[in-house]
Amino acid sequence: MQVIQEGLLKVDPGLLLWTIITFIVLVLLLWKTAWKPIVEALDARAEKIRGDIDNAEKARQEAEKLFGQHKEMMDRAKDEAAQIISKGKEEAEKVKNEIIEKANVSGKEITERAKKEIEIAKEKALTDLKNEIVSLSTDIASKIVKKNLNSSDQKGLVEEALKNMRTVQ
Repeated sequence: MQVIQEGLLKVDPGLLLWTIITFIVLVLLLWKTAWKPIVEALDARAEKIRGDIDNAEKARQEAEKLFGQHKEMMDRAKDEAAQIISKGKEEAEKVKNEIIEKANVSGKEITERAKKEIEIAKEKALTDLKNEIVSLSTDIASKIVKKNLNSSDQKGLVEEALKNMRTVQ
């Protein structure tokens, strides 16, 4: 209760002096003992943070550089793949054209061979026909020679020879 009667804001000059002296001694003691280590710790932490920021910046730059290299490699790989595909298409087109050309040549050879075989068969048929005609003519001539023929007999022989020729064809 005495505090209330005297007031909280009453200033005692002796107490004030000792409070100031104690405060100054405390600040000097802290200055000598604690301030320097605290400042050094803060400076060390600030330096570490600066180093970490520098390292992070270097790492970011390195990552950007690696990303650029990777992107360049991917672009080159895409270009090489496109070239390989293009070359493959060109070679496939060449092979296709070669196969078509060989097929055309082979087809022409087969056609020519078939024409030759047909021509040979035709020649053989004509030769056989000529031989048959000669044989028939010889038979007719021998019959004519054996017989003295009149015009109706000759007409009959010719018709018979023509009939034989039709059956041969």
